[in-house]
Amino acid sequence: MRAPKDRAIGIPSRLRTPAAKYRLGLAATVVALFAGLATVYPQFATLSNLEVLAMTFILEAFMALGMTAVIVSGGIDLSVSAVLPFSAIITGLLLRAGTPIPIAVATALGASAAVGATNAAVQSVFRVHPFIATLATMLSLKGVNLVITHGAPIAGFPASFAYLGQGRLLGLPFSLLLFAVMACAAGWFLANHRLGQQVYLIGGNARAARLSGVKVGRVLFALYSISSLLAGLAGVIAASQYVSASTGFGQNSELRVITAVAVGGASLNGGTGSIGGTVLGVLFLAIVYNAFAMSGVSTYWQDVVSGAMVLAAVLLAQVAARDSRARAGAGKTAVSRPAA
Repeated sequence: MRAPKDRAIGIPSRLRTPAAKYRLGLAATVVALFAGLATVYPQFATLSNLEVLAMTFILEAFMALGMTAVIVSGGIDLSVSAVLPFSAIITGLLLRAGTPIPIAVATALGASAAVGATNAAVQSVFRVHPFIATLATMLSLKGVNLVITHGAPIAGFPASFAYLGQGRLLGLPFSLLLFAVMACAAGWFLANHRLGQQVYLIGGNARAARLSGVKVGRVLFALYSISSLLAGLAGVIAASQYVSASTGFGQNSELRVITAVAVGGASLNGGTGSIGGTVLGVLFLAIVYNAFAMSGVSTYWQDVVSGAMVLAAVLLAQVAARDSRARAGAGKTAVSRPAA
């Protein structure tokens, strides 16, 4: 019997899955898009523009790490767009009051994580759908942000605080290097750690995960806390970048983050996704938005393109899921068929 084509040329089994093929296709698309833009707009490939491209989406990139795990588990977190300015505001108020920078940052991150823990508790205790629970948190927290600031920006931070968002290390922006380290750690954790494997189990079938002994409530508590913590970190970085804090930070960022995760191959139904795919999704969106800026096309079209990309990603995920089920069914049929 002739070996399947993929196996005959020595492609590892992990690269033959629909999800892996999708990521390879997305990576090829990113490379082709980059090459095309560099050809049409020579200034696109300059180091200064590449840094602008990366830093434009750095806040969404941090949030996307946590959102990936949440979406893989079958959930959603809309509250990140309110947690970002909340964290920036808490940090700004404490710094303006003379609090040492480490304590101010730690307090803001702790308050942010508490928001995520609240999201998880509402879902677990009251059986509220994550969309509703996090939507309510987002709306409430936006109101809290306005109440504690009276709608006015906060400024007057120590000069040393600007390093987190504006400083450089080894010639590169510090926040970009921090993201690279955290993305590698998150990717390893989700792919290899026992808790990461449980996230996929919950996303695939939460009831089966419970019957298998997985503490679903505890896992979701950790996921939503980490998601909010990373959104809080994005808020601290935003405050450092702009040396101010405002309720206007993070407007519609939850949509851009979810778009990046979906474009990266994570199924909004749960059970599928990876940090590597999300990083590619963030990079793809950053390139597209940068292309809009260079071409002079109205920024209003960005939302149109973002919506189209989310729809395309969802449709491709549905096709991949059907293909996976078809292969699984064919495999079962082959196993159960009696030998001639």
